[in-house]
Amino acid sequence: GTRNTEHGTRNTGAVGLTEGTMMQRLFLFLGVLMCSAAPGRGAGDLPLDGGEDGWSSAWRVQVDGVMGGRSSGSLEFLDSRSVLHFTGNINLNGGGFSSVRKSIRNPIDLSGYAGIVIDLVTTVAHNGATPPLGMHLQLHDSSSRYGYASAFSAPLSEFAGEETSVYLPMSSFDRGSRMGYQCSNCALNRRSINEMDVYVLFQEGNFDVKIKAIRAVGEQQVVPSPVLTISSNDEIRELIVSTISRGGSLYDYGYYELCISVYASTLNSMLAADSGVTGVLKGMICQGLSRASAQNNKGDKAWTLRYTMDGVLEHLGFLDSDDLSWRPLATSMSDLGYACEGVTSGESIATSTLSPSSKPSPAPSTPPSTTPTSKPSALPTVKPTTQAPTEPVPLSTYKHHHDDSGYNRHADFDR
Repeated sequence: GTRNTEHGTRNTGAVGLTEGTMMQRLFLFLGVLMCSAAPGRGAGDLPLDGGEDGWSSAWRVQVDGVMGGRSSGSLEFLDSRSVLHFTGNINLNGGGFSSVRKSIRNPIDLSGYAGIVIDLVTTVAHNGATPPLGMHLQLHDSSSRYGYASAFSAPLSEFAGEETSVYLPMSSFDRGSRMGYQCSNCALNRRSINEMDVYVLFQEGNFDVKIKAIRAVGEQQVVPSPVLTISSNDEIRELIVSTISRGGSLYDYGYYELCISVYASTLNSMLAADSGVTGVLKGMICQGLSRASAQNNKGDKAWTLRYTMDGVLEHLGFLDSDDLSWRPLATSMSDLGYACEGVTSGESIATSTLSPSSKPSPAPSTPPSTTPTSKPSALPTVKPTTQAPTEPVPLSTYKHHHDDSGYNRHADFDR
C-alpha cells in the first residue's frame, strides 16, 4: 500500500528477493561461517596507529569550542601506549562534538585496501538501557578541504573490557563535510590520506572510548557481535526506546549514517543474545536487516531499522499496531529461508536456502526529507507488560497508532 506523510508518499508493498540476491547472500553465509571470531591482524594489513607498535604522540583533542560549543574531551594512552583512551562530555548548547585527530606528515595510499578495522575495548557493561555510542572515523586527503567520514558504533557488551572490532569499507567514507557543511559532489582521494579523526557527535552526556588499533585491511571483514544476556521483555523495551531516542536525535540532526549505525548495532546485539530474545523476534530483526541491506537511500535504511524496532515493540504488546507502515512479519528465522548473524559490522544477512517462505520488501520509491523537523521526545510513560504474546500478532489486527504518550517516532514525527 502507500502512505501519505509530510515527507511524501511512501510505498510499502512487499516484493521478494531476487534469485541473484539470494545467491549473493549464500556466499555471504559461507563468509560468516569462516569469520566466526573477531579478525586478527593479517599479513596484508597496514597499521595506521596503535597495535603492536603502540600509539604515536601525534594525536590531539579538538572540541566544539572552536564553534562556540561547550563540549569537552580528554586523551590519554594506557598500558604502555597500547590503548588510546578518549573521554569527555557532549553538550548540545551551542555545539555538539568532541574529537581526537592525527595529522599524517607523509600521505598514505589506501587505494589498494578493502577497508579499515578499528579494534576496540568496551568501556560500559550492558545495563539493559544504555544504547550503543555512535562515532565517526573521518579521513582527510591532500587534494581536498573536506573530511570524509564513515559511521560505526561501539557494540554493547556484557562486561567492560571485552575486546571487539568494527570493519568500515573504504566505500563507506562517503560523508564529505567541512565546518558542518556537507559537499554533494566530492569524494575521498584514497591515494593521499593525510589525517585521521575520531568523532563523538550530538549524543548528549559523558562518553568513554578505548581503541587498541586502527588498521587498513585487504579483505572484507565480518565481525561477530559480543554475546549479551537479556533477562526480560522489559529490558528489550528499555534498550529499544533508548536506542530510538539516541538514533532519532542523530537522524534529526541530519546524521543518517550515525542513526543507521546505532539502530543496526542494537538489532545485531539482540540477534547475538544467548537468552531473552525469542526465535520470532530474531526472525523479525533478520527481516529488517535484510530489507535495509537492499536499500540504497540512507534515510530509507534508517526508517526500515526503525520500523523493525517498532514491530518488535508491537509484537511484545508495548505499542499499538500500525498497518500503515512497513513491519516485519512475526515469523521465526528458521521459517524465513535465510538466516542472520549478529555482527558489529559487515553483512549480517546470510542466505541458507533458495526457498524463503517470507521475504523482505524493497526500498520505497520516494526518498524521505533530509530536513530535521523536531527533537526527540521523552520515553514512554505507559507501563509495559512482562511477557511476549504466545502467538504472533495477526497482520489483520494492525491499526494506525496515534501515539500520545511521547514515544519518539524517529524522532517525534509520524511516518
